[in-house]
Amino acid sequence: MNLLDISNISLSFSEKKLFADLSFTVGAKDRLAVLGINGSGKSTLLAVLAEREKVDSGLVRRQQNISLSVLLQRPQLGEETVGAAIGQQWQGRAAMDRLGLTSLSDKKISSLSGGEQKRAALAAVLHDPNADLLLLDEPTNHLDIEGIEYLETVISEFAGAVVFVSHDRHLIDRVATKTLEVTSDGCYVTEGGYEEHLLAKADREHKAERDESTRLILARKELAWLQRGARARRRKPKSRLAIAHQTLEVTEKEDFRKSSLAINEFQQQRLGRKVVDLEKVAMSAGGKTLFDDVDLSLSSSERLGVVGPNGSGKSTLLSLIAGVRKPEKGTVTHGSTVRIGYFDQMGEILDQDCTVEEVIAGPGTRLDHNQAALLRRFWFEPATHRAQIRTLSGGEQRRLQLLGVLAAEPNVLLLDEPTNDLDIDTLRALEDWLDTFSGALVVVTHDRVFLERVVDHVVAVGSDGFRQLGAGEAVWEQARSKPKINTRDKKVRADRLHSSGRSMSTLRHQIKQVEGDLDRLSSERDEWSIRLGDTGLTHDARLETSTQLANVLAQLELLEERWLAISEEMEGRG
Repeated sequence: MNLLDISNISLSFSEKKLFADLSFTVGAKDRLAVLGINGSGKSTLLAVLAEREKVDSGLVRRQQNISLSVLLQRPQLGEETVGAAIGQQWQGRAAMDRLGLTSLSDKKISSLSGGEQKRAALAAVLHDPNADLLLLDEPTNHLDIEGIEYLETVISEFAGAVVFVSHDRHLIDRVATKTLEVTSDGCYVTEGGYEEHLLAKADREHKAERDESTRLILARKELAWLQRGARARRRKPKSRLAIAHQTLEVTEKEDFRKSSLAINEFQQQRLGRKVVDLEKVAMSAGGKTLFDDVDLSLSSSERLGVVGPNGSGKSTLLSLIAGVRKPEKGTVTHGSTVRIGYFDQMGEILDQDCTVEEVIAGPGTRLDHNQAALLRRFWFEPATHRAQIRTLSGGEQRRLQLLGVLAAEPNVLLLDEPTNDLDIDTLRALEDWLDTFSGALVVVTHDRVFLERVVDHVVAVGSDGFRQLGAGEAVWEQARSKPKINTRDKKVRADRLHSSGRSMSTLRHQIKQVEGDLDRLSSERDEWSIRLGDTGLTHDARLETSTQLANVLAQLELLEERWLAISEEMEGRG
């Protein structure tokens, strides 16, 4: 039984087409993940399903008397308290506890931060007792580890259907029964989660490349045939010649996503040995101590991840490192070569009344050729260059903010929940660029894929200070279930982060070198093995081949032992 039947719907705003000819169904037990680039209309599509937007064409059929519960990207819950909005049933109280809202129960929603409002709205939506269908827009934004796990459980166990927009690849793979990728020209539905989506997308792109190659080959053949034609036919095929020439030219509309995100164009200024030092720093909020007597010394090659419950002080820590806030106690000092790039959580740096052009070129200044080209390479179409920030989607605003941060060429990069609202294409590009970033990095995130991809070491911020979690896949499990360790003086020092000789960044560099040598020697082994199987080899050639193969195998064995030793040393840091 289908709760929703969507048939050929299209929608445009002003001159911008959001989507066209979308057709799909939502079954009674579906868990449908909606994917797509920033600005493709995912949030608007959810508003259409919720009857809050009308389409230009097409039909949206809903099951009679269907009850919807909707989480908007920027929810508005009015003036009531958190407790009143969520309700006093045990499910609501459990949601408040798991989403870190219990202490805010008596506060008015209008007094909360943006992240707190989003969590309050999520709690209210998840436990609507009358809902047949949940519509969730970026539900993992502003959630901590326990909150995300709780969300996964609720989505999986919900009696009705769920349609959710998300860029959390782990969540999609865990709970989605099918995915819907929204494009300007239609949509693609795939049965299964994120892995199945990637496989289907790769197959489509491979087929499109084959089809395009075939089209060009046929066009070139026809053009060659026309140009070789007999003199008696010279006059007649002129129009066909023109058509053939046009076919060989670019016929598709300009797609700014066809080229790679221009993130690799940004460089970093040289960073000296002294980076940022926090000494005996203390901060509190609302009468509650966030952390006290903390020492933190960042190295020039730092790759530090920070996790912890909502309200534990992660963003506060980042703002101290950035110099945006001053500590209540202690000192924060920066090296003379430090250039900080601060990608804050809520995009508050962007003035909503400014235009895209003003953000990049400056107030009252027009874009020059290079700036306009950079915006296009950062996937901003010319039509958006003079648009006000408030007209951009949440993801487009975050991408513009990222552009502004990286264009300043920082050598110390502070990322506060960077995966909020950014689409998966942008996240992949950012993760790839961070592999080669030559400065120091501190990132606050609970995105499991991002955490595993970009950092060497993770600390958890909690009521007992800072706890070392190590790195890799084990971090998530440790952060969730491992009891807090009360360190003697609640200090985090560089010598503790890298306490057994070589630093994590050095070990990471060495293991990459070893992996490169392993790949090279594996290719050599295969080549010598193939040659050894040649029945035409002379006795001397066979003897030489056997000797070379034995040497390669011996080198491979040594390198494999070295790889294991470095891996064990890295794991021992956890």
